[in-house]
Parts: sequence; C-alpha cells; structure tokens
Amino acid sequence: MASWSAAEFSWQPDMTRQAGSWQLSVDELKIDSWKGRLEINCRRGSPWPAGAWCQEGDFVWEDSSGSALSGRLSEFDAADGLGQAFEVEDLAASGHVWWPDGDLSRAPALELRLEGLRLENLASVIPEIPGLSFLEGGVQGGASLSDGQLSVNLVLDQVSFDSPDGLIAGDGAQFELSGRVDGLGADEPLRFSGEILQTAGELLFWSVYLPPPDGPLLLEVAGQVADSGTLSLERVEIDDGGVAGARGSLVLVPGEQGWSLAGLEIERSHFVFPQAWQRWGSGPASGYGLSDLETAGRLDASLLWDADNGFTVYLDLDSLVAKDGQQRFSAGPVDGYFELGRNRVSAQLEWRGFSLLSLPFGQSALVLDGSRDHWGLSEPLEVPLLDGAVVVEHLDWRAAAEAHDSLSMDVHIEPLGLPGLTKVLGWPEFGGRLSGRFPGIRFADNRLDFTGGIDVEAFSGQITVTDLVIERPFGSLPALAAQVEFERLDLAELTGAFNFGHMDGLLSGWFHDLRLLDWRPVAMDARAYTLADAPRRRISQRAVENLSRLGGGAAAGAGLLRMFDEFSYRRAGLACRLDRNICHLDGVAERDAGGFFIVQGRGLPRLDVVGHRRLVDWPRLVSQLMAISGSAPSADSGDD
Repeated sequence: MASWSAAEFSWQPDMTRQAGSWQLSVDELKIDSWKGRLEINCRRGSPWPAGAWCQEGDFVWEDSSGSALSGRLSEFDAADGLGQAFEVEDLAASGHVWWPDGDLSRAPALELRLEGLRLENLASVIPEIPGLSFLEGGVQGGASLSDGQLSVNLVLDQVSFDSPDGLIAGDGAQFELSGRVDGLGADEPLRFSGEILQTAGELLFWSVYLPPPDGPLLLEVAGQVADSGTLSLERVEIDDGGVAGARGSLVLVPGEQGWSLAGLEIERSHFVFPQAWQRWGSGPASGYGLSDLETAGRLDASLLWDADNGFTVYLDLDSLVAKDGQQRFSAGPVDGYFELGRNRVSAQLEWRGFSLLSLPFGQSALVLDGSRDHWGLSEPLEVPLLDGAVVVEHLDWRAAAEAHDSLSMDVHIEPLGLPGLTKVLGWPEFGGRLSGRFPGIRFADNRLDFTGGIDVEAFSGQITVTDLVIERPFGSLPALAAQVEFERLDLAELTGAFNFGHMDGLLSGWFHDLRLLDWRPVAMDARAYTLADAPRRRISQRAVENLSRLGGGAAAGAGLLRMFDEFSYRRAGLACRLDRNICHLDGVAERDAGGFFIVQGRGLPRLDVVGHRRLVDWPRLVSQLMAISGSAPSADSGDD
C-alpha cells in the first residue's frame, strides 16, 4: 500500500522522435515502512506503452532522516511487454522490472543483481535494521521475482554485526545463501525453502560462541506460512561439518506477546566430542560452572515436544567421557541409553568408572524403569570405592504438580579402609575404617538432605557425621552443613598422623553447626578436650610449642622446655567459634592471672600452656596449622 501527500508530474514531448522528457516528484511517499521523497528526471522517455518508461534518466530517494539514495534509469528491451532497467550506484545494484504484455494489472517481474553491495550502505534504504545496532560486509549475487515466485542466490563476505544488548554478534563471517518462496500474492499458503552455508568467521548467539568452523556449517529450512500467520518449518536440518548435526521440524504460532512454540520434533541429532562440546556446549554450561569440561565419545539423541503431552527424549551414549577441569568429577567411558517417553522412563547405562571430588568409583551399571511421574531403580546399584562400596538400595523420583520435583534414595557405605581413602583425598594417611547408612536421602531444589550419618572408626575411636546437607553439589560455590562428634580418639595416633608433636591421651569433642562454602569452613562451633580416664597423659616439647603458637601465648615454666623432652598434663583442650572469618578461641579453663589454659600440667616437672589471643584471623590460623603439619620434627624433640 502506497500513500503520499503531494505529487507533481510534467511532460515535454519531442514530436520529431515520438518521445520526450518528463519529471515526477512525490512528497511524503510511504510504501510500507519506507517513507520519504522521490524525484525522477527522465531526459528521454517513450510514450507509454511503447517500451521503457524512461530510456535515459536518473532518480533520487531521500528518506525522512535526510539520507539520500540516487540511481540511473535506462532502456530495457522487453519484447513481450513494458519494462524498465535501473541502476543504484550507492548500493552497487542493478536490475530491471517489467510487465508481461504491458498489463499493469498483473504483478510485475523483477530481476536484481548485486555487484559488491556494502551492507553498511543499506542505512539509506532501511534506516533501522530490526535487532541490530551495527552491520557491515559485502554482498554479491542476485534475486528474481516472477509469477509469484521469488528466488535468491547471494554470497555475503566479511560480514560483521552486533545487537544493542551484545547478545547476538558476528565478525568476519562468510555466508552462501540461496532460497525460494512460492505463492506470493496468491490465495494459498506461502511456501519457502532455502539454505545458509557458513564457511568463515565467528558467531555469538546469547551464550553460544561459535569460532571459525573447521568445515562448512550448513542450515537448511523448508516450510510454509498459513493465512493465520502460523509458521511451519516442515524441515530444519543443521550440519556443523560432521561434528554436530540435527534434523527435525517445528511450528510457531503468532500471539500478542510474539511467537510461541506449538510443536517441536528432532528426528535425529548427533554430537561428536570434544569438538561439539567446544563449539556448542561450553558457553551455555559456563553459567553452571562447567566451562572447562573435557569430553570425548559420541551422543545421539531424538526429541519430541508438544504443548499437550510435554516432551519425550531418547539418548544413545557411545563411549561418552566427561571430566571436570576443576577435578570435581569425571565419568566414563559410559555406554547405554536413556529414554523418557510420554508414559515411561527407561535407562540402561554402564560405565568403567567415575570420580567424585577425587574419590575413584569403579565399574558399575544402572538400570531405571517406571512411569513418567514416578520412576526408580530396577535393581540395587553397587558402585565399588577402593576396598569398599557405595550401595544404592532404593531410588525414587516423583513429579510434583505444585512443589518441587524430588529424588529420594536409601544408601549405605560398605566399610572401606581409611589408609587408601586419606591418600586419594590428599590427607595425612592414617588407619581405620569408614562406613555409613543413609535410610533417607532427598534431592530437591538443588539441595541434598541426608537422613542418617557416617560412622568412622579412626585413631582407635569413633567419629560420627549427622544432619548432613549439601547445596549446589555440582554448581558454583557448593555449600555443606553438618554436625560432627568424635569420641575417645587416641592422641598418640592422631598427633603422629598430623606431624603435630607427640601427645598421649584420649580426645573427644565436636564440630557443631559446621558449614563449608566451596569446601572451606566459614562457620562452626568446635571444641576438643582430653579425657581424665586416659591411663597415660603426656605431651612433648614440640607439641607444647605448637599449642603455644596457636593460642598466641607461652608455656608457663618455659625454662623447663630445654631440660625435658615431655611433660605430664592434667587436661588439655582448645575451642574455636568461627564467625565472619574470625576464630574466637578458648581453652579448658580460665586463668586467674589472665588468659586461658590450653594445657594444665601436673606433677613434676609441671608445665602449663596459656593462651592470650582470643580473636584470631581464620585464614592466618589455617596457614599456621598447615605450616605445623607440614614441618619436620625438631632435632631435639625425639618425636615422630
């Protein structure tokens, strides 16, 4: 639809040549979204409908912003009707338009040729390109329109673009574009098909960054637009140089809020790792702390979704490997399948091993079955761990209509040796056994809650972990909360394992309200104290020095340190309440002269360890503990 506010036309005939010249000016001409002023100066024109409207002339289009576009008009030999040739210098474009048989009531035919069009010059034709704040590059090729059919063949070179929010961008891209549209102006659905081939350049779509492709990236589409505006992409196929590919279809329905997805089918897709992950997965996964994931193997998948039935998905894993760059987990090779149907869930997966927080789990197999709303293990899952195992006796997943979906499990840990476990965790190696029983584990809203606890037999005593909660276990800044109690630990074994200096006796205590953030303590109420019924209570010179250093105090009777290797004590203990990176220290009793007792001596020679520093910077205290446990015994201590 075209409209204008004013138009002026003049004709000057040349009777000798049966021709003449004419001028046309149209003010405030509006054609769809184009608005501006058109002026045509035809120096030699034929009387219509003898041939071209103008055999020699020029024109100027000036849009509402003041940008001007000029070109030339020339003769076009339309043997079967009325035609006009044109050339637009600013756009490096030329072509012709004609009406077969000179019938202006019919839709015109058009051919357009582009010889080095610069995309940045399109601003004179399209002042604002929807969704883009920047566009440049070169275009060559052509387009034709005839009998309601539009054909396009273009080559775009060194294309760069950007969106106002920076989420869509490209740099140095090269595309080959071809397509066809049928049914223009007809009372039938508009049908289209086409393909885009990218051979060079970088692309960014939201969190997906695609570096220059090693092989051509091909996108093919075919479909139709119904009278209602519904867009049906009956075939969508993408091939990223054999590294990744998919084929399917989708339906988009227009609405007040824009387009909405009404149906989606991915008949088949494949991903070859690590290349597919590096190009398509690492960007979106970075928001979940998985940007440096190392991968290998192959994944094939299919998916079906519609608004009434939700989605179904089938995954086929072939020697798939995933290894976290931060060494939080690794898995594989994994083989098998996973199927989530409309009314059924089924999976059979086998893996040669995986690790979680450096714990090496062995080969096992997982078998799942059930309905879409309620599924679980078909048989217990036993996963070897060092000389023990983790056994999942029961697993139950339930969908919730109003609350969060939930996953619950019953798990027990078959006893495993602590020497091997402490070694793989990078801890000082010590003996004992670890076991545990969790009659209820619940995972919901990215949070793991454990009912039951872990029992550790270590240092000839007992350590118990209860009320265990883990938040964001595989995300950024994982958090852990727990209660820890320890009873009657043999101090000789404990101090020997941690290279602290020798102590004899029995130790009990707790870590109440322990909270770790990114696996580092940020809060706790901890206390450790010796028991009076220990048959032997002795402390070495080096242990006295280390306890004095931690408490910011000194040994009362320090002159005795050089004379004796060890001393008897009545009781010893240390407490720390960690809050906002400050450790509030305390001992086993207050000292009348000031400070607090860390060690109260007994007998002769008598030696007390007194602390005076109540508030200690937690990172500094940790570094002191690391230095103590990593230092060698002093030459005169006689300790191991």
